[in-house]
Amino acid sequence: MVIGIVVGAVALVAVAVAAWWFGFRPPTAQDAAGTYLRALETGDLAAIQAMRAPLDEETDRIIEESFAGATSYLVDARIEEMRERKADLVSVHATAEVDGTRRDLLFDLRRSGDRWSLAGDYLASATVEVVLAGSDVAVGDVRIGGALVGAGTATPLLPAVYPVTAGPRELLSGTSTLAVSNDRAEQLALEVTLSPDAAASAQEQLNAYASACAEAAETVPENCGLVIPWAADLARLERIAFRVERLPSITLLPENGSFAATEGVIVATAHGTGHDGRDGFFTYRTDQWALRGAFGFDDGIMVLTVR
Repeated sequence: MVIGIVVGAVALVAVAVAAWWFGFRPPTAQDAAGTYLRALETGDLAAIQAMRAPLDEETDRIIEESFAGATSYLVDARIEEMRERKADLVSVHATAEVDGTRRDLLFDLRRSGDRWSLAGDYLASATVEVVLAGSDVAVGDVRIGGALVGAGTATPLLPAVYPVTAGPRELLSGTSTLAVSNDRAEQLALEVTLSPDAAASAQEQLNAYASACAEAAETVPENCGLVIPWAADLARLERIAFRVERLPSITLLPENGSFAATEGVIVATAHGTGHDGRDGFFTYRTDQWALRGAFGFDDGIMVLTVR
């Protein structure tokens, strides 16, 4: 019995040592690769962030916001091959289903002490061009996942499936899907149309602009669609006061990216010195106050340019 107890105690110690070894051994490159692939499958951004070094602030913002807004993530990710390039650098070839298609997934792992980090070109890349249907109006921004990025520029992304919309989403209608891995760069052309809210947004901007045109001034304001023939009645103009009776109503013309705001009513009263040398004022009214120009989209907003 003494011998049996001693042998049993030795076996328990051996099991404890084995458990300690397997529980606390440093992670291998295969362990790290598996952790990264599982994070891509589950959308675990925190796990991915822990494995990669920070890049520049804008790139990090795009990666984080886009991945958080992905439609779906990788399915059935598998390690196909691992190749040690140096003692501390391993190249991994994996595959996964991305939106139903099996794609290659390539990344490097670099060891520092007991930690493996992502290295090399592990990011995917996609470029989205956005155009307003039936026109040559370029849209300057696009939303990939949850990130607003510049249209027409190569965007760094983690492998996933992303919804794509043009910015601003409340003013432009049209969506698509972008499935990316880092086996090739993706190109997408997104055609959009103006939403019903676009005219209302443009009218709001125009109202603010027209109201600024109607502030009291010492001269006739430029780029405001105002022609005041004060020189016929005054030798010298001192100031002009305005009264808006109806702001111009805007119409967007997407076929050439222009707008016309017409049928405004404004009254201008010019004060100054008359041709007879006496102070005086004269009032002018138009029922055809109009503003014209171009519109486009940039930084996620509609931009009107009055000509």
